[in-house]
Amino acid sequence: SPGPVVTVTLQENLGNRIYVTGRVSKPGVYLLNQDVTVTQALAMAGGLTPFAKVKDIQILRREGDVERAIPFNYKQVQRGKHLEQNIILRPGDTVLVP
Repeated sequence: SPGPVVTVTLQENLGNRIYVTGRVSKPGVYLLNQDVTVTQALAMAGGLTPFAKVKDIQILRREGDVERAIPFNYKQVQRGKHLEQNIILRPGDTVLVP
């Protein structure tokens, strides 16, 4: 007869984190367990605060030794324009809301 069956599940992959900082209701570290867009990350962080500069949001992404800033204009995306800005975040990305 077969022995006991043991199932091991990885509770969380510590590398799959994004950071949302600045003028959001709940800044912090968020785990990615699926694809998350910029607007979804902002929602996870409780949304923008009243004085957030919605046109000047940036996604900071490290690629090798280089950190680059990807602009994100929330006002445009809200209006259904330039939706290509609403990128899928990668582990390690920081969404910076000034």
